[in-house]
Amino acid sequence: MATETALPVRSAATTEVRRRVAVLDLGFIPIYWARYWQILNRIGSYDYVVFHGDPPADSGWVAAPGPHEFPNRRIVNRDVKLPGWRAIYQPVLREIMTGGYDAVILGHEIKFISNLMLLPLCKLRGIKVIYWGFGYHADIGLDMRADTAPLIKRLATGFKDGMAKLADGYLAYTARGRTRMIEQVGLDPERVFVVRQTIDVESQIALHAEMMTQDRAAVRRGLGLDPDACVFLFIGRMLAYKRVDQLIEAVRTITDAKRTRTPVQALVIGGGRLDAELRAQAEGSPNIRFEGSIADQAVVARYMRAVDAVVIPGVTGITVTHAFAHGLPLITRAGTMHSPEAEYIEDGRNGLMVEGDMQAFTDALARFADDPDLRARLAAGALATRDGLSLTHMAEQFDRCARAVLGDTAVRA
Repeated sequence: MATETALPVRSAATTEVRRRVAVLDLGFIPIYWARYWQILNRIGSYDYVVFHGDPPADSGWVAAPGPHEFPNRRIVNRDVKLPGWRAIYQPVLREIMTGGYDAVILGHEIKFISNLMLLPLCKLRGIKVIYWGFGYHADIGLDMRADTAPLIKRLATGFKDGMAKLADGYLAYTARGRTRMIEQVGLDPERVFVVRQTIDVESQIALHAEMMTQDRAAVRRGLGLDPDACVFLFIGRMLAYKRVDQLIEAVRTITDAKRTRTPVQALVIGGGRLDAELRAQAEGSPNIRFEGSIADQAVVARYMRAVDAVVIPGVTGITVTHAFAHGLPLITRAGTMHSPEAEYIEDGRNGLMVEGDMQAFTDALARFADDPDLRARLAAGALATRDGLSLTHMAEQFDRCARAVLGDTAVRA
């Protein structure tokens, strides 16, 4: 059952309620996007009503605490366990069909089975449908598993492309996704927009500026870190496709083989289904520490002041923008599974996209640790890159797409 927890936004010049657009994306509101919805509803042309519930219990995701200062509807997400696949049903059909919505924005993940029902229902009722997704499909399966059969992956890709063709518009995370949807799927260029997916970079930049006033060596001592070490940070969910195990293996190899002149340490911030397993793997390595999940962004900023790079060996996504906001390079391994935000990484300028096997990855971390010039150059590149990422730009593109689909403008992407 949906519950309204924020009133519709009204124009300052009139008491008339604006047109309404329902938003169903991740199924919940991540802590890094609460401000985004505020910005979109402040500068946008419509009331964007965000439907949200709790994240899956073992996902490692953290939802933004309410109450929220933008139109939203609280719902109860229901897990539907199928053979080899966990789907999610959101009880929103009646609300969307009868709530006076002019358009609905759906996420690209087909695990939301209510979204699959909404597309044909909305088309029948004349409600415009916009998809919001990668624009391409990562080399993973229905439940974000890398071992999903190739046939299932092809079927999922074909199904999602077919759904996108039936929609009235598409919001692609990055330029690469937009190009694919136009050139390979055949969508109308005037209905495909690039949002340049990001987080609340402005707030993170403010936290970074505040932390830069504090002595780094003192911050490290306060966190129990070696002032002279090269410290790697993993931050995110402890799931198989993030490959935290590879960071543990690489740091342990570097330490045991005495590969570097500089001491190496690693911090892991986050939670998830592999938490206990990864802690067991790191047992006996005092230079690898698990800090648990941390929701307070000021505390996270303090850790980021103390480290030299964010390292995510596996699937890399929105954390790229978080790292860059704090002037930290992002180190990952090259591959086809990355989320679109990995496109922001420029190898050798603001991070490292390491080609090759685990040996190559370990060598890259060792080289980074022992090369202060490389660390400084990549950090400077990360700071320069963050200037091109903002929630305001993302909101403007989001709104342009909705206006084009609803016929309020003839703008081009």
